[in-house]
Amino acid sequence: MRSADAWRVSPQRVDPMSWFTRPLVPLGFGAMVLFFGFGVLSATWRLSAEPWLDIVAVLLMASACVLVQLSVRPLHPAFGVRQAVAPLALTLVGLVLATVSGIESTVLAQHWWAPIGVGFVVATLGPYSSVRETVVYGGVLSAATAVCGAIAFVTPAVLWPPLSVAVITGGSVVVATVATGIFSWVFVSSTRSLLDGAGGPSQRQSAEAAEAARRVERRTLARLGTRVAPFLAGVADAGEVTAADRALAGQLARRLRSDLVSEVNRSWLDRVAMFGRISVVDPHRRADRMNPAQRTALRALLMAVVEHPAATVGTLFIELRPEADGATAVALSLDFALPEGRRAMMLAPYYLALQTAVDDLSWDPARDLLQFQVPAARDRP
Repeated sequence: MRSADAWRVSPQRVDPMSWFTRPLVPLGFGAMVLFFGFGVLSATWRLSAEPWLDIVAVLLMASACVLVQLSVRPLHPAFGVRQAVAPLALTLVGLVLATVSGIESTVLAQHWWAPIGVGFVVATLGPYSSVRETVVYGGVLSAATAVCGAIAFVTPAVLWPPLSVAVITGGSVVVATVATGIFSWVFVSSTRSLLDGAGGPSQRQSAEAAEAARRVERRTLARLGTRVAPFLAGVADAGEVTAADRALAGQLARRLRSDLVSEVNRSWLDRVAMFGRISVVDPHRRADRMNPAQRTALRALLMAVVEHPAATVGTLFIELRPEADGATAVALSLDFALPEGRRAMMLAPYYLALQTAVDDLSWDPARDLLQFQVPAARDRP
């Protein structure tokens, strides 16, 4: 993996199964903002001239964390700069209110709660932002916090010079930015190395998909051949065709015709499911509308799950149903005996390949449920 990738890619992008970034991380930081902000305010309540402004500021910063949580839900667009604007704006507004409250208060700069609250917001954005984005967000918030701190606490009665006050107030946000950036860089580098070390997903999946298709074809031909070959061998050994042979040939012809008609009516997914622990619900034959890339990625995922020793003896259930806009909704229920982290790493290469071919891909580890859509524009073989 190129080292530059670790600066441009967010942890959420390389954590496709979201077993780390999916949980309620933003809500956790939002709770910390509330706990720390209100805790400090309760201790300095008598020192503040307008404590209600601080209360509103705490709620705004906690709301910024909640907004990040709402922006990273399944089936939502990937978190980016556009999604970060609103949380950053709420944080800056809260910072301004806390500054206005601090101007008239007797709270010391080193006891000001706002820099820690801003630092929690930076940490909230970390799992969903690249290192470069984190540096930009943290740099803007650090500078704003330092300026606001200087405005609020540089007075004739304070012995600290303006630069010292700016360092004291903005330092917490700088530390949070550096720590979050290091976390993102290490996480992305380590995860991408693991995924790259597992081999090229596309090459491996193509080979597995081709082998699975050949295996299904061989078994189908063998199943049909076992009915005809003994009869032909018997006729060849006898050297003549009797009336009984003609009757049996008619029966075999009817059976083969029925089997061939059934084979034609099966989708490629039905053929894969014939020889594995896979149950397919596809009454409208939507599987045949998938293009080769979608078929390859889905087939590789199914075969990986069926053949993995951690998959339990139960049946995999996959359902395809048409949507009103012509798209195909797909739900795949898996059954694993692996911890969530190891399960995510095992499925990650196949998930990544499938993610490039379908829309709205999401993974619910609580139910082992994979969902995605095959868009109508590409919904053809």
